[in-house]
Amino acid sequence: MKTNKFILSMAWAAMFGLAACSSDDEKESTPTPETGARSKYVFVAYSVGSEGIEKAPYIISADSVTGGKVGLSLGIETDAYSFIPLNNTLFAAVWGGQGPITPYKLDGKGAIVQAGNTVNAVTAPIYGAVNDEEWVGGGFVEGKSDPMSTLFRFNAKNLILSGRNTIDMSKITGNGEMPSWYGVFPVDKDKLYIPFECFPGVDGQTTKLKDSTWIMVVSYPDLKFQKVIRDGRTSYIGNWFGMQGLRQIEDGDVYAWSTAADSKNPSAIIRVKKGADQFDQTYFFNVEEKTGLKISRGDYISGSKFLMAFYSTKAQATEWAGRIKLAVVDVKAETITWVSGVPEHAQMPYKQKTFVESDGNTVRYVMKDDAGTHYVYTIDAKTAVGKRGLQFEGISDITTISKLSYE
Repeated sequence: MKTNKFILSMAWAAMFGLAACSSDDEKESTPTPETGARSKYVFVAYSVGSEGIEKAPYIISADSVTGGKVGLSLGIETDAYSFIPLNNTLFAAVWGGQGPITPYKLDGKGAIVQAGNTVNAVTAPIYGAVNDEEWVGGGFVEGKSDPMSTLFRFNAKNLILSGRNTIDMSKITGNGEMPSWYGVFPVDKDKLYIPFECFPGVDGQTTKLKDSTWIMVVSYPDLKFQKVIRDGRTSYIGNWFGMQGLRQIEDGDVYAWSTAADSKNPSAIIRVKKGADQFDQTYFFNVEEKTGLKISRGDYISGSKFLMAFYSTKAQATEWAGRIKLAVVDVKAETITWVSGVPEHAQMPYKQKTFVESDGNTVRYVMKDDAGTHYVYTIDAKTAVGKRGLQFEGISDITTISKLSYE
């Protein structure tokens, strides 16, 4: 964990900015915003520093993502790293110190502006929206010498820390190792699922527990540890700073997926039935057996469909590297439909950059092609067909895509 923390801190320092884009004569396939409301797509983009490495993050915006170009010329530079969209606000959290959180909105002219005071919180390597009003973040899991970690609630309407709880992580697994948590996900409105990987908690040691799936169950809103649920058919869920790997879908069932890196078990999708808090032993979607490939990452679309990335070869890869191709995966039908129109490409750092429109079918996906240019692709989940759209100019990375409305 200390190695991960060091890599992340050195790799990226902050995030955000605002920019204008050229007009687009293609018709949008998304629903028209509510009467009187307009919207813009908002991105976090990094400028290009010396030797082509990332330099500074900006918030940039675009009216459309189906065509045109956008750069950093009108962008707003920021010092944040993480960004959580909620309540039509983009919350920017600084990586380091007290993890200060700053809210941003679009003003009446569609420009990004700070929309409230900055609030200090712990630096959060995990975070996620819980409902329409709150998101939850979690602090670092350091190791056995410093086993206490904090979960906190942030109220997106009142812009305050609304609750917190500290957990002794050395008492969670029951196997002598520590949990390294990889995301926070709401389940049934009264609890959170926090998937984790075990690690010894001592520098220089590596885990021997690669062949199990682990989820920490935490009560909401009081953020108290309840129990751990485990499965031995695949491997751990999610990846460092990925905020992916698990989701409760519309019917209340929870689906989780694992890359199964360095595990004797296959990459697979597993399930927790609504209200069960234990893995459903009647369900096991062995995607590695079906495709010969491993899941890299996934994002929920709607219904029982996910947009998932698969490593394009059998060669073992990690969340830091590897080439991927996309598929629309139906976890109930247990089908995998490869996405056409989006080329195989190198995986971007940490997580997929996706936004799902309110129609529950149109997915905006940001990728970097082999020539080094970033684009937004629009993917139709019903047909699994993608089309290239908005191009970014003069940037080294895109780390966030969201959408805000204004009047």
